[in-house]
Amino acid sequence: MDFRILGPVQVIADQRRVPIGGQQPEKLLAALLLAAGRIVSLDELIGALWDGEPPATAKHQVDKLIATLRRALPGTIETDGPGYRISLADATLDTETFATLTAAPTIASLTAALDLWRGPALAGIDGRVLRTAAAALDERRLAAAERLAELRLAVGQAAEVAAELPVLIAAHPLREALRGQLMLALYRCGRQAEALAVYAEIRALLDDELGVPPGPELARLHERLLRADPALDSPALTAPTAPPAPCTLPYDLPDFAGRTADVDRLLHATEAVVINAIDGMAGIGKTALAVHAAHRLAERYPDGQLFCDLHAHTPGAAPVDPATALERLLRMVGVPAETIPDGLDQRTARWRAELAGRKVLVVLDNAATAAQVRPLLPGTTDCLALVTSRRRLAALEGAAILSLDVLSTEESLVLFGNVAGVPRATAEPEAAREVVALCGRLPLAIRLAASRLAHRPQWTVASLARRLRDGTGRLAQLALEDRGVGAAFALSYEQVTPAQQRMFRLLGLHPGADFDAYSAAALADSTPQQAEALLEDLVDAHLLLHRTAGRYTFHDLLREYAHELSQEEGDLPGARMHDYFLVTATAATDLISRESRRFEPTVAHPPRHRPEFADLDAALAWLTAEQSTLTTATATASDWQLACVLRAFFEHLGHFADWRATHEAVLHKAAADPLGTALIRFNLGALAMWTDQPAEGIAHFAAVLASGVCDRRLEASTLTNQGMLAHQLNRDVEAADYLRRALALDHDTPAITAMGWNNLGLTEGRLGRRREAIEHHRTALALARRIGSAATERGVLLGLGETSLRLGVPAAEPFRTAMKLARAGRFRMQEALALDGLAHATGDPSYWHEALAIFTELGSARADLVRRHLDNPGALSCDLCRAATPASAARPGLIGV
Repeated sequence: MDFRILGPVQVIADQRRVPIGGQQPEKLLAALLLAAGRIVSLDELIGALWDGEPPATAKHQVDKLIATLRRALPGTIETDGPGYRISLADATLDTETFATLTAAPTIASLTAALDLWRGPALAGIDGRVLRTAAAALDERRLAAAERLAELRLAVGQAAEVAAELPVLIAAHPLREALRGQLMLALYRCGRQAEALAVYAEIRALLDDELGVPPGPELARLHERLLRADPALDSPALTAPTAPPAPCTLPYDLPDFAGRTADVDRLLHATEAVVINAIDGMAGIGKTALAVHAAHRLAERYPDGQLFCDLHAHTPGAAPVDPATALERLLRMVGVPAETIPDGLDQRTARWRAELAGRKVLVVLDNAATAAQVRPLLPGTTDCLALVTSRRRLAALEGAAILSLDVLSTEESLVLFGNVAGVPRATAEPEAAREVVALCGRLPLAIRLAASRLAHRPQWTVASLARRLRDGTGRLAQLALEDRGVGAAFALSYEQVTPAQQRMFRLLGLHPGADFDAYSAAALADSTPQQAEALLEDLVDAHLLLHRTAGRYTFHDLLREYAHELSQEEGDLPGARMHDYFLVTATAATDLISRESRRFEPTVAHPPRHRPEFADLDAALAWLTAEQSTLTTATATASDWQLACVLRAFFEHLGHFADWRATHEAVLHKAAADPLGTALIRFNLGALAMWTDQPAEGIAHFAAVLASGVCDRRLEASTLTNQGMLAHQLNRDVEAADYLRRALALDHDTPAITAMGWNNLGLTEGRLGRRREAIEHHRTALALARRIGSAATERGVLLGLGETSLRLGVPAAEPFRTAMKLARAGRFRMQEALALDGLAHATGDPSYWHEALAIFTELGSARADLVRRHLDNPGALSCDLCRAATPASAARPGLIGV
């Protein structure tokens, strides 16, 4: 809060004027501010408000006025013994700033002091007591103005003094000292007659107003002007030769590379912005950029270019407190140590006074917090501050924030070549690309790697890449003498709180490339809200990245550092997180297809919190966001349960590569659990159906039947799928046998029965048994609709549509309904198959275009068949085109359970 009485009484908070509530509250506030934080008795306040003639209710009115001020200025008015005082602990008062600036007067400090005035002190406030105090303040203003004119005359600024003093004299016409300074200024400008006229005017005015002549000092100056005393021609104090502008910038790195856009932003923002805060992770190149930009900007700030390291992340050093930093900065601009004031506020005022009227660039490097930086900022728009920090200084008011990212690949290669030597870097371009990628395109890492190469002529770039890839760890390789990427990370880590450190370590156990607050909470055994707060803190400290809403990630090298630290956490956090993923994935995939799971997952550490999915789209969004993590977690933990849970997601969205990777990763490791092995093989058989590998599928299903763990439900499903695979291989008699065996089993699962009848209909249709085929499909469709299973119904409709085409009956409606159901269920492959069927049934090629887009997206070989249709619509390109031919092949992977 900023209190002002050098002019009308004002209070400024958050750059807005605070309404006080009228003249009486203003008078009371003025009385408190004139005491500058000292106690003001009730009697003194009454005297100031009513000039010795208070009303009978004066005490009561003071109480009301105090209450009014407290509402307007909460937390500032204190009751203390017999009176009140105003707290200035977190505020500034312009009279105190004025006193500090005038205590050790210089041209800069006095100019800054007089700039605080907005008119007469306490302008607009009446009353004898307050006006007396205001007059004393006005006198101090005049004294400062006279001292400033004296100093300016002493350094040869006569023209400036001659131009400015008449305005002050007009307000104070009887002030002889001002008249004398104007006379001397005019004389030194070669305007002797005007100087003598000023004396004549003051002599006449004094005679008319007071009946006295000018004082002896002014009279002696007049006499010297008349005889053109040579001693008046030059300043009484010879102006010293101006010292060179201070420059304490470190040297600009000769191999600086990249950051073109960032440098341009800093160079072009200086006209509108006086504070640029540059933040980023350790080793990102903040200081290098700030120093490089400062050297480029130096000509615009001819009065000095200063560099002050605030040591927020310096080994063995504590962050510099603002008062100490101000002492260093003041000495940089030439202020003698013995004249530097003691208090922080006084030093801040002196610092800003020294910079007033100057164009100075200040680099405040390695800042800890906005609070550390605020007192060090210049007070005028003629100066520029570049601040660097590993933390986001969002609380630094008025600052333009520049958060640095890693270098682009091309910028990284330029930096690598600048340090290692361009010939060596360009001789092995692919190895150089691998090196900068392994360095995470982090400037410090690239510089260290390149420096090691430059000092080892026997190494090749490829051997350096191999060391980074296969050695004892990248962080161990990225160190040179007293510098290292790991050491830089350690300093950032040590500066955050213990709770933030623990979260950072735990995240080193996370298998995913990115993560959300829920999985972090599972690791930490906390609530998602608590986890999110810690994640945001780590983002602010640039120990984490926040690239998309709700998702967090590591820089590659920071992930490795966190993983090293995570080893002290034991196995429990990882087990909690794995169980979180298993339980949450189960809830999500159950909204896709509960039937495909076939078991109840068991967990040792049920999560305290997990996302709630309002609908299928919410579940799919979560599964898609976590897909990479779930795939990695399945393989890492060798968990057949998680693999089986994820089948429905992989199947519906056509992620066949992840389906295969997860299941094959756990197949042999699930041998200890016969049920797990059987279900993994069953799912791999189903995958073979979708990827047109019927022989592989038959082998997997045969292993399931031979496992001895099949209940009748699993046996029926396996036989039904065996029948479908035999159908794909044109072995329809064998297929029908499998399907009839499945239908004969008593398993009380209508969805499996419906698919059995449907697949038997497909088989009978190709065997030419028209009536039986249609009847089987109708039986299956009625059963699917009776149990309300949209998943089963769309499968049956696809089968009905294919058989209808084969038998020459209308097929568009089954395919159209199947397409709608597949879209509603987000089953991409079935949607594409329905579109393909519609194209055959209607002859409309637009359906093929839609189907082609999906098949291409899923990487399905069916895309080639559809392209042949579009290139040559009349050709017999697939089994549906040859629907009337009993020996034609079935569409692979159409219907499975």
